[in-house]
Amino acid sequence: MASVALSEAEVAGRIERWADRVEVAAVNGPTSVVIAGDAEALDEALEVLGADGVRVRRVAVDYASHTRHVEAIEDVLATAFVDIRAQAPLIPFYSTVIGEWVKEADVLDGGYWYRNLRSQVRFGPAIADLLAGGHTVFVEASAHPVLVQPVNEIVDEADDTVRLRAVVGGSLRRGEGGLHRLFTSMAELFVRGVPVDWAAMLPAGASPVELPTYAFDRRHYWLQEADDADGSGSPGEDIDADFWSAVERSDADSLAGLLAPDSAGLRDALRTVVPVLADWRGRRQQRSSAERLRYAVTWRPLDREVTGVPAGRWLAVLPPGCPTGDATGVPADSTAGSQVAELLAALAAQGLDIVPLEIATSAFTRTGFTEQLRGIRAAYEPAGVLSLFALDGTQDATVTAARTLALIQALGDAGVDGPLWCLTRGVVNTGVQDTVTDPGEAALWGLGRAVALEHPDRWGGLVDLPATVNSRTIQYLLGALNGAAGDDQLAVRRSGVYSRRLTRKPAPEAPADGGWQPHGTVLVTGGAEALGAHASLWLARSGVRRLIITTTAQAPADAVTTLLDELAAAGVATTVVSCADADRDTLVRLIAETPREQPLTAVVHAADIAWTGNIADTGLADLTEVFAAKVDTAVWLDAMFTETGTGGAPLDAFVVFSSIAGIWGGGGQGVSGAANAVLDALVERRRGRGLAATSIAWGALDEIGPAMDEATLAQLRRRGVLPMTRQIATTAFEQAVQAREKAVTVVDMDWEAFIPAFTSVRVSPLFADLPEAAAALRASQPDAEDIGTTSSLVDSLRNVPEAEQNRLLLRLVCGQASTVLGHSSTDSIGPLQSFQEVGFDSLAAVNLRNSLHVATGLRLPATLIFDYPTPDALVGFLRSELLTEADDDLDAREDDLRRVLAQVPLARFREAGLLDTLLGLVGPEDGSAPGVTTPVPDPVVPVAADDADLIDVMDVADLVKRALGDGTDFLGGDRELPDQGMPREGGPA
Repeated sequence: MASVALSEAEVAGRIERWADRVEVAAVNGPTSVVIAGDAEALDEALEVLGADGVRVRRVAVDYASHTRHVEAIEDVLATAFVDIRAQAPLIPFYSTVIGEWVKEADVLDGGYWYRNLRSQVRFGPAIADLLAGGHTVFVEASAHPVLVQPVNEIVDEADDTVRLRAVVGGSLRRGEGGLHRLFTSMAELFVRGVPVDWAAMLPAGASPVELPTYAFDRRHYWLQEADDADGSGSPGEDIDADFWSAVERSDADSLAGLLAPDSAGLRDALRTVVPVLADWRGRRQQRSSAERLRYAVTWRPLDREVTGVPAGRWLAVLPPGCPTGDATGVPADSTAGSQVAELLAALAAQGLDIVPLEIATSAFTRTGFTEQLRGIRAAYEPAGVLSLFALDGTQDATVTAARTLALIQALGDAGVDGPLWCLTRGVVNTGVQDTVTDPGEAALWGLGRAVALEHPDRWGGLVDLPATVNSRTIQYLLGALNGAAGDDQLAVRRSGVYSRRLTRKPAPEAPADGGWQPHGTVLVTGGAEALGAHASLWLARSGVRRLIITTTAQAPADAVTTLLDELAAAGVATTVVSCADADRDTLVRLIAETPREQPLTAVVHAADIAWTGNIADTGLADLTEVFAAKVDTAVWLDAMFTETGTGGAPLDAFVVFSSIAGIWGGGGQGVSGAANAVLDALVERRRGRGLAATSIAWGALDEIGPAMDEATLAQLRRRGVLPMTRQIATTAFEQAVQAREKAVTVVDMDWEAFIPAFTSVRVSPLFADLPEAAAALRASQPDAEDIGTTSSLVDSLRNVPEAEQNRLLLRLVCGQASTVLGHSSTDSIGPLQSFQEVGFDSLAAVNLRNSLHVATGLRLPATLIFDYPTPDALVGFLRSELLTEADDDLDAREDDLRRVLAQVPLARFREAGLLDTLLGLVGPEDGSAPGVTTPVPDPVVPVAADDADLIDVMDVADLVKRALGDGTDFLGGDRELPDQGMPREGGPA
């Protein structure tokens, strides 16, 4: 017979026949009840209950506590307890005797302890009361934790909000009473979000071991051997594995045994050959591994026409020297000012409502921008912002980046939400007959890619213009600003619009002349640390006789000494002279002193500086420091060696080390991305001039050094950027420079982990042509039921009880957090776990904030997870904000509609066939009936007296339906907003 679990009420009903001899002594849970009483009656009750299939077990005690049997010793206990003097508990506790919290001293007298022994133990109801009061962590401190199961049963019966948050555990177990069990129990609680004071728990002198913060035990990262049940071997099995294994071990004896076991002379011959084979095998494997890590940036023409005029009034922020004058700007005396004015006039002529903003030179600061922008926002809300800073012709990367950085920060400070688009000219090379003329402007591209990730709600994109514009290129530009391209990194050319893409790059073919062979003297900036040191070693081993090494401010004090030791250990005879990277005078002197027989033949700019920080917190000093190390030195070297080296001949190689921060950006990488983007553009310009130049954008190197520790490496791996070994990096460097490549990106990527997190806040067409990235994105797409808009999310919340609201939002928060961290399941993060404990840093926090903004439509602070440190806390905040926001949404939409209608000239409504319909709501000022229309030259539409009050109280839906007469939704229906792409009469409104 199947066993049956009974509730308290069911047990009471079953034992009613023994009511005067058997009682319910304890209620531990919904299906766990203790009965006690007379021995004979108890035996009979257990027999009957067992026969009915009820699960029963006798407790081995010889007294019937919590029954009337205790009354026989009431007087004895009263005498024994008479001298008890209770104190107030230091830690209040919830009593199962009185069903309340015990906080005062007078409760725990002798009478209380008698009642404790006589009364029924109401453990289960007490746990339920605690759950209802918000308590969610229950630990049974016992060597025999029998109550963990009933507590779990009580939790399971609670609503979803409580059930998902609750944690139940024990301390010790029967047969496991040592410290190991206690520590294990505490660890089980800790990983479920319960704080544990490990310093108090662990023995004195014990030091904790740092572990990865992700759930590494839930996912297998090792290659699995293929099944070979039939003994035939897997299709991909290497039949020569034994041979190459022996070669790699330089094991001549084993190799001889494989080839000719009986040939004694073969072993002697192989001892000479095997080391050569092993070296060849190793280099072949490294080359193959390096080839797998190669990527390149390309430009692809868009397949569709890019047209349309953006709606609303746009703000154009002008560079200095371009005074606003009239509404379209007045050309300054400079060529740059004239070109900017012509561009503004062309945009206005094709229908863009644009307001130029001249910034005084003294106001090019975050504070100065903010003051002017607040004044503008008080007058109107810009539908978008155009930055024309890069069109001033200065070609100063630091100045251009600093102005744009201050503008981005000020837009946020002033609350301007319209998307920011930055225009450049001559920054990118889209292909044939295209050149880079202004590498300094590329700083905006590197900076903008970080802004797109940190502030996706107010970022538009980047557009590079041709040297001259015409009506067609202006149409392309307007289409891009209108979002018709669906991309935010575009180049407008006379032949069309081009979109930036990342693609795989095959290994280069060996040049006919054998490629670049290093010789003479080579200058290596930052050449004593990290990648620079590996480049220096390779150069020395490849024929360079003299190295001029500069060191950066972050280089270890013994960096040059360490490099010399490595060169000596490798048996390389070379001269190393060094100076500080910023010491230009010394560097010029060292170059001038280059021996005639060892002329300077190449430059490798490997100097780097580690820096991370959010855009909003970045100052001018931060930008200047990074650009001084990365950009200023590169620009100086480019100018110095534009024509020749020290021997009168052009340089054989001019190599710069940039970074993936300049290729696709990253949260916290705005300044670094800007600097590295300038380096890439500098190489493009050199190549356009017919000079030697190579740019290598690196991923991460698997080495501990300045600004790189184990925690940082682990974080990179978790995000999908896999650190590469020095051997692979050196091989990739050799491939690029020997083949004289223009540009290559070298990075080891786990696209499955990287793409979902990177695109969680903003779609990135940059990766659209990478099959593995596209596959990772498809695999990470949520189910249709999980996508939804903000309005559908709010509707879902409104239609369910509060507990279900919390469950839906908890699923959203944990899902987004798991995506940001690269976890494969939302179960990897618990409701009570601290975001910081599971691996969130400041950059991941920004990504989570942005992804939740996309999912909810709420404007969320950058400090979101620090203000609400657990998913459970964050859920409460989101629920409050979403439901409050929904209440105000209709009024906001009505205000927006009225504002839009007020800005549209009546001629536009007339051309769209809507004027008569709208005027049907109004009449002349004399109060005649609505529907009688007369020509109204003034754009302010009078409202009939009998309709004025009615219209004022209409909601947005009723207002639109009455205006259009047919129920069409003006904001979301089939009828197009009259402002889209239609010519204006009389210029800008």
